[in-house]
Amino acid sequence: MGTSGVTQRSDGRGRAGTWGWAKVKVNGRGVVTGWSSAAQQLLGYPADRVLGRAAVELLAGPQETAAHGAAPPPGVSESPTAAGSFGPGHRPEPASAAGARAREGDGAASAAGAGAREDAASGSASGLDADAVLLRHRDGGLVACRMGIRAGAAEGPDAGWEVLLGPATAGPAPETELDKALLEALFSRSPLGLFVVDPELRLIRINPAAEGMQGLAVEEALGKRPGEAWPEFSADLAEQVMGQVLRTGRPVIGWEKHGRPPGDPDHEHVYSTSSFRLEDAGGRVLGVADAAIDVTERHRAQERLKLLAEGGARIGTSLEVMRTAQELAEVAVPRFADSMAVEVLEEVLAGEELFPGPVRPGAVLRRAASLASSPAQPAGVYADGEVSTYPPAAPSVDALNDLRPRLVDSVEADSAWVLRDPVRGPRIIEDKIHSLMVVPLVAQDRVLGIATFYRWGAQGPFRDDDLTLATELAGRTAVCLDNTRRYLREINSLMALQRSLLPGELPHHHGVEVAHKYVHAGAGGDWVDVVPLSGARVALVAGSVPGRGVATAAAMGRLRAAVHTLSDLDLDPEELLARMDDLVRRLDGGDGPEEALGARRTDGSPEPAIPAALSAGAPATGEESGCTCLYLIYDPISQRCSAASAGHPAPAVAHPDGTVRILDVPAGAPLGRPGAPFRRTEAELPENAMLVLYTPGLLQARPGGAPEPGAGTPGPPGRRQDERGHGDGGPARATTRRADDEDRPDERASGSGTSAPEREEPDSTDGPGATAGEAAGKAAEAARARLLGALARAPGSVRETCRMLLEALVPAHPREDAALLVARTHALGPGRVACWDLPSDPAVVSTARSLVTRQLSSWALDEAAFATELIASELVTNAIRYARAPVRLRLIRDHVLTCEVSDGSSTSPRLRHARTTDEGGRGLLLVAQCSERWGTRYTEDGKTIWAEQTVT
Repeated sequence: MGTSGVTQRSDGRGRAGTWGWAKVKVNGRGVVTGWSSAAQQLLGYPADRVLGRAAVELLAGPQETAAHGAAPPPGVSESPTAAGSFGPGHRPEPASAAGARAREGDGAASAAGAGAREDAASGSASGLDADAVLLRHRDGGLVACRMGIRAGAAEGPDAGWEVLLGPATAGPAPETELDKALLEALFSRSPLGLFVVDPELRLIRINPAAEGMQGLAVEEALGKRPGEAWPEFSADLAEQVMGQVLRTGRPVIGWEKHGRPPGDPDHEHVYSTSSFRLEDAGGRVLGVADAAIDVTERHRAQERLKLLAEGGARIGTSLEVMRTAQELAEVAVPRFADSMAVEVLEEVLAGEELFPGPVRPGAVLRRAASLASSPAQPAGVYADGEVSTYPPAAPSVDALNDLRPRLVDSVEADSAWVLRDPVRGPRIIEDKIHSLMVVPLVAQDRVLGIATFYRWGAQGPFRDDDLTLATELAGRTAVCLDNTRRYLREINSLMALQRSLLPGELPHHHGVEVAHKYVHAGAGGDWVDVVPLSGARVALVAGSVPGRGVATAAAMGRLRAAVHTLSDLDLDPEELLARMDDLVRRLDGGDGPEEALGARRTDGSPEPAIPAALSAGAPATGEESGCTCLYLIYDPISQRCSAASAGHPAPAVAHPDGTVRILDVPAGAPLGRPGAPFRRTEAELPENAMLVLYTPGLLQARPGGAPEPGAGTPGPPGRRQDERGHGDGGPARATTRRADDEDRPDERASGSGTSAPEREEPDSTDGPGATAGEAAGKAAEAARARLLGALARAPGSVRETCRMLLEALVPAHPREDAALLVARTHALGPGRVACWDLPSDPAVVSTARSLVTRQLSSWALDEAAFATELIASELVTNAIRYARAPVRLRLIRDHVLTCEVSDGSSTSPRLRHARTTDEGGRGLLLVAQCSERWGTRYTEDGKTIWAEQTVT
């Protein structure tokens, strides 16, 4: 049959139906197997009328062709079944018959088709002509069409043809002329660089765009491998990718190669390249084609975005000025700059207030960080923390004045500001710095410092987009630095408030030798204290308010003041904590009478459930509710102590013989929380026993759960631990027996402080069924074991012991505050105490005065005899007259002289202001006038009225 052209198979088959061309598929037997909608529009036949019929039936016969004045197609004869075979009412001929007829009656057409197949397979179009072909239309007319034939996609015996049909006025078949035009455009006018290599990876064709990218003439590159022609353009990677494409046939899309083109030798360019294999119609590999495009700007934009995202993640990970500045330097060097330096104002380092606007004259800048890509020399001319100065004409000074970043794209060695800078100038010249940027660190219109970026290497000078990126990084850093400054200011305010609320020096007392330390981490709620009491006794206090900040420190100050006030009432430890609990509830605004009474129900009903957050001790910041407190009273005369706890850890005790244990103190609920009534415990402490009171922050976990140094190691010779010991690092499950109670079971070093019989402990490792409570209990047990292990190695001095415990137990960067009080007990011997039991007889008053006089004379305190006689006389008289036996008189010589009178009545005395006409009522008034202070202390069998005088 006559045709107008044959095209080779290509990847553009899917576009055959465009531009008015219709696609028809014919198998090897000449039967129509595909009919597109465009073919239906062109010839009018629906698909069901054509599929399975011989393709030659569409061709016009000789008579029809002659009637239109055209020559019949070669090899096509008139057939009685051909004319109008697709017309209305015609019954389709079976495909087998049509195929047979096509082979027998239309052998010439089959031969022409076979010849066309051979031409297509060989890649030749010599057998094609450009004459139009007449095809039958469904309405009975003829349509002049142009025809293009190409081999089908299938392989083997089922291979067929794809026939492209178009009106005679549509021009040449698209896959002939268009392919030629496209090929010509790609290798002459395309902006994409195109490289073609043979199977040996030798260049056989490149276009002008590729020639401009590589800077090598075509005649010089042809016949060479990429590694020989352009070794500096990622040649090894290019040959590796091309070889992979040759072997596998799979294209590689978007791989990047880098190089410096001749048009811009100062900057490295990035090219996005796609490689695909070339094959002929028979599948023979012809080579590989590379299409490359310059994506340098896109690559730089992506790198800037990646660097900015990395800066957002890495800058500001801590609230430390120096660390934040160093993080900026680590992000910028070496990917963005060859070196950089950061200076900050001294107010930022100190956490002081800054004012909006430019930097004030005389402001001090200090180097916060510096970093260079070359390790051969120091990163900066100033050391970290050193004062940094600039000459008046320096770009940094201008940036600090107008708060605008500056780009110096060409640094000249003879610039005025370089020559006037005696520190930076020589280094700039030595490093051959060719460009720099200075960016002020500004947050909320407040200048915090300045960042300087330098380049001297192969990256080339800074550009405007680099200045934009540097400004973004500096802005992020400035916000983090301002947050750090505000945090430091809050911490400084908190510490100033806390120091003002805490005792600077603990009072000296003959009964105990004390030392204390504080660890400040920003919470502000921990405190320890020593409160002198009447009768030469002393109270040791430790407490902790949950939360952080100034409000927490203020709450701590209120509670400490309350403890001092209630201590003047000479209450027992459990009574003092009960009143503290009532006070905390009132301060927090209790919800009802039951809470005001301490929420300790007396009607027999079960106590309400405690929310988990409350039971964990996590109230709002600055509230007294949930705070813990330990109150311990030591009497150096009896050498006994009594203690009670409101949710606070029990103290540790180190005996003179080296035994260490946790004092058995029942742990009540924290103040302001529901719980059972507070209970106290009593213990005897020998001379030189060491008490350790602390807040929970002393036993805080180290980062990563690392064990504290020295924990679990045996103590030095002469120091022995409990026979169950903690020298093996295991949890402390028992403590030694108390010296005054050898028959009681071992006291347990547990959080509750209650005694428990000895029992077998499970393995310390948490099993899969271990509860959170068991895990917390084991952690607390291990922490107490560390404390006891460190205390067993304590030196003799309380100050050294205090320092050693902090070093051994508190991490270098604590997350919680901690307070520690170490007290060594001393006894007040008989030589400092005189005691007499007196009969309940008014005549004994004179005897009491005589006893006092003789005792003071023996103590060489004759100057205090008159006042002391008067005090003793009035107190003994009141005891005999208004109270009941037994009556006891006691003198105590400590840092003050104390006179005490005890009786068996619990009636409280009341100070009266007698009128001039009254005969009595002036006894306690005289006592108050002759003493520094006086008061009443209640005991289990009565009361004690005491008065203190200062003696030299």
